[in-house]
Amino acid sequence: MSHETALAEIRAALGGKGLVEGEDLAPFAQDIRGAYKGEALIVARPQSTEEVAAVVRICAKHGLKIVSQGGNTGLCGGAVPRGGAPSVILSLARMNKILSVDPDRYTVTAEAGVILQSIHDAAADVNRAFSMDWGARGSATVGGGISTNAGGINVLRFGNTRDQVLGIEAVLPDGRIWNGLRALRKDSSGYDLKHLFIGAEGTLGVVTKAVLKLHPRPAYEQSMWASVTELDRLMELFVLARSVASEGLTAFELVPGYTYEKALAQYPVLTRPVQTKAEWYVIVRFSGQQPVSDKFETFFEQAMEAGLLTDGALAQNVAQENNIWNLRDEIPPLKLMKSKMLKWDASVPIDRIVPFLGEAQRRATAIRDDLRVIAFGHVGDGNLHMSIFPEGGQPGDAAFDALCKRIVSEIDQLIWSYGGSICAEHGVGVENYERVNGQKDPIEFEMMAGIRRLFDPQGLFNPGKMFDPERYLPHAAE
Repeated sequence: MSHETALAEIRAALGGKGLVEGEDLAPFAQDIRGAYKGEALIVARPQSTEEVAAVVRICAKHGLKIVSQGGNTGLCGGAVPRGGAPSVILSLARMNKILSVDPDRYTVTAEAGVILQSIHDAAADVNRAFSMDWGARGSATVGGGISTNAGGINVLRFGNTRDQVLGIEAVLPDGRIWNGLRALRKDSSGYDLKHLFIGAEGTLGVVTKAVLKLHPRPAYEQSMWASVTELDRLMELFVLARSVASEGLTAFELVPGYTYEKALAQYPVLTRPVQTKAEWYVIVRFSGQQPVSDKFETFFEQAMEAGLLTDGALAQNVAQENNIWNLRDEIPPLKLMKSKMLKWDASVPIDRIVPFLGEAQRRATAIRDDLRVIAFGHVGDGNLHMSIFPEGGQPGDAAFDALCKRIVSEIDQLIWSYGGSICAEHGVGVENYERVNGQKDPIEFEMMAGIRRLFDPQGLFNPGKMFDPERYLPHAAE
């Protein structure tokens, strides 16, 4: 079927600068890992909410699927077209204005295409802090973070993206614009509808603007890189850090020695914070309005006396601080390993992290004795990024594919047995589309499917992502 009429209407609505067509749209149609690729008729790049609404109305009229896209830094394929249905990629990259910074309100209002680093810089200019922060801060956008309810390194102190959003503006699947740009900290006047869009991965509408929280900018902030004596005592170390720093504990990250060594070898610009080598390390960040070096001294002395650490280095200047966090950004094994990656964005209750990791390694070894579980991440909120790289086979080989499927199933079941989630902060997307069905009771999916069908009865928004509503509401299409 020809879609030239619809494309001509989109061209007329946006003009030449608002379009990407032909061979130029290929980068938009695949994810950052190259794991998921799709096809699109066109990439629409609106510059205003009204232009977004115009594109949505055109697509709704002609039955074209819509895949919203921010910085396209997601790791689950949620921003890439899926299947054979004709799709339009709706890129918010040109909607990149910070509309207001209000230090007295402790808020910033921004369009969905603003990258996180820009908001960090704008907040710093008025002596405020912005908490949404993760490795892709230089390319990830506000809209993408909201759509996946992204986490990052500051969740321990400030919470997920959901906790940073006061209000949103969104274009609904029928092209109407909902203005919910409220800066209120309290509002008990009815359903808090913004939360439906946060974490919805573009299935209910297009988030176009947001009012986000700012926080007092700490006058002092320092980080320590430390060698852990043994993983079994990790929670003792975390409890000690929290007791010493209280609310000043901003981040507590676990780093495996395995990928740390690989990162040092691959990126010579990085340097070892400590010379003592260990199987596991932690990064601890304290911040506050008073100097934190005394607290670090207390923490380090007590940790050493208790036998929790073997070594540690406190950043004494900006270069050392940056080196610690640059190391953290480069340890994801995706950047360092070449074989097929099986990955989990897992969360478990924080007091169960250590037994969970031990059991994950035992189950992997039981399947094949050379399998290594690699894990790093946010100890303070129970979120671990885990991966296994089975070697000795290629995708497409029946025996190898069966092995990978068995590994994934075994670890998924383990996560759920610990009361955990396989989608902690990266979303569901395509990666977890089938797997997530085992995580929730069917009644939960039924409620979600009802909401999705209410907002998008045509099923135009990001189809084939998160979950299949027809699986739980088969009568909905009748």
